[in-house]
Amino acid sequence: MLNNNSNIILELLIAKKTILTLKEIAEILNLNERTVRYELEKIISLLQDEKLDIITISKGNVKIENFLILEKFFKANSNKFALTSEERELYILLQLLFRREVNQVKIADELKISKSTIKLHLKEIKILLNRYQIELINNHKKGLKVIGDEEKIRELSLKIIFNNRNSKNFNSILEKYMNISDSGIELFLNHSQKIMDRIISDEAYQIIREYLKIAIMMIKNHYYIEKIKNERFLKSTMEYEILNKEVSILEAYYDINISTVEQLKITDYFLGSHTYNINYSYYENWVEIGILVKKLIYEFNRRIEVDISKDELLLDGILNHLKPTIYRIKNGIRLENSIYQEVLESYPELYKITEQVVEIVEDFIGKRFSKDEIAFLTIHFKASIDRNKIKNRVKKRVLLVCGFGYGTSKLLAQQLKEHYSLDIIDIIPSHFLKKRVENSKIDYILTTLPIKDKIKNIPIIKINSFLTLQDRERLEKLGFPKREKKILLSNLLEIIRKNTIINSEDRLISELKEILELTLVDDISSKKFTIFDLLKSENIRENVQVKNWQEAIKIAGELLIKNGSVTPKYVSNMIEIIEKFGGYIVLAPNIAFPHAKSEGEVFKTDFSLITLKEAVKFPNNKEVKTIIAFSSRDNKEHLDAFIEIVEMTNESNFLMTNFVKKIKRK
Repeated sequence: MLNNNSNIILELLIAKKTILTLKEIAEILNLNERTVRYELEKIISLLQDEKLDIITISKGNVKIENFLILEKFFKANSNKFALTSEERELYILLQLLFRREVNQVKIADELKISKSTIKLHLKEIKILLNRYQIELINNHKKGLKVIGDEEKIRELSLKIIFNNRNSKNFNSILEKYMNISDSGIELFLNHSQKIMDRIISDEAYQIIREYLKIAIMMIKNHYYIEKIKNERFLKSTMEYEILNKEVSILEAYYDINISTVEQLKITDYFLGSHTYNINYSYYENWVEIGILVKKLIYEFNRRIEVDISKDELLLDGILNHLKPTIYRIKNGIRLENSIYQEVLESYPELYKITEQVVEIVEDFIGKRFSKDEIAFLTIHFKASIDRNKIKNRVKKRVLLVCGFGYGTSKLLAQQLKEHYSLDIIDIIPSHFLKKRVENSKIDYILTTLPIKDKIKNIPIIKINSFLTLQDRERLEKLGFPKREKKILLSNLLEIIRKNTIINSEDRLISELKEILELTLVDDISSKKFTIFDLLKSENIRENVQVKNWQEAIKIAGELLIKNGSVTPKYVSNMIEIIEKFGGYIVLAPNIAFPHAKSEGEVFKTDFSLITLKEAVKFPNNKEVKTIIAFSSRDNKEHLDAFIEIVEMTNESNFLMTNFVKKIKRK
């Protein structure tokens, strides 16, 4: 039997209608020459069985005597071309998804393969099904049966159709299991768009059309969606109100009854039709959104000193954050938890910049962001700025060349130190320059005199004997770090402690604040809590077995209750918020950060962490294996620790096991 390589080689020969070499065929089809020769020899053998001697191979050339006869032969014998290994798996998988069972003996006979090969295919198929929490169980000696959530089964079916729609043999495989006419669906879609006064994109149209074909086929086979999330919200939409009436077109055309829950699921697809793409609940516009996010970051970057333009974590973070954000904004869903006030108080300048640049996305979607949505974006930018700050800057080592006497030279050195964080290693006259640089490590030579000769490839910068505004602008462009004009109280105290005995530290701090006023930054009195301050080892549980995300949050919440941080009502509020607004709390890969309002239900700021033995699916189909729950006494105290842990978990080299070990070692 011929395989798919034979198929594409024959198609190429028929299409080209000319003499080709084995090498040319191999290069066009990305095969090696030995494979091409082997497949052609099988084709020649099959042709000769039918007394057709029309292909010859001579000196690496493939010659066809009669292309018309070859084309007729190809069409008449298409059933003799075997499926590839991948196509066989699709054949079995589609039977499982649409018929919900498979008999291994029968399907081995259909595909003309051994039972051991079927078992190998089923092993791979089980791995895929497990990702969607779909099980294969024994069906009383009849074979294997599929058990799983109907929404998940349809979601996987839709993904398979779109991932394989360009595959050569896939459509003929699909027709065996899903033979539904497009006519009634297109009538329904076109009429619904007209009533809604909405034109959905081509990609969204194709996705909804294919989903409806799947849904109709499943309903005909008596497989129904019985429950849907956000039912109350979906029923309140204009889309549901219209589709509830228009769905009779589908019912009449395909002779089926479409339940309220099925109608709500169709509504959900319409609601997302301007928002999602195939990789995120199957809708488009994310190429444009990706470009907009890059513009967003560029515009933000122009307004700050730290360079965040190349931060891939920021790009991915904002893209993932914007998906549920745009869905909420376009469908009028407001965030239950307000972080606006604390973000505005903690990072007013960053919030203001975010508010300005977010107009790029607002103009695209035709909706304004709420203050809370802007605040959440501000946190992403704050985390990126912290990531990209230059830690422990090394001072530039500068040699100052001055020809106007010691007093003038010292004045210039003082000016430089007032403006920049520099290490002026020496002040010398020009005639002493070459000797001075022989054994010294120098980053720059600053000079008030013209120096023509190059000195060991050290950059030479000409400045005035009295530092001017133009001099300062030039030095700043060259990256000279500005001098920090404020002093940290903690650094000052450390120096004092090393060199003297303090009788009353409280009185010393008070007097230092009075004398230094705005020059002193008090980083002691209002301590910022890190995640290592707020997450204790007793608040961690590892490899917890749970049935669903609700149970996972209850266990994480119970740790907060046990620690005296929250009331039981706070934990139930966390679950209610997610049920109402979806999985927006999944802010890092496989990690959810559940929380709720602090009004009357929180006694102290606290964090808990549980890792799950097996991942659970949150709303919006977000897979999670770690829960980091938290409470905040004043909606502010948690903020730095929260940003810190979100930033850490988004790093490409982050390992939860290492993080947990570090917490437990404290």
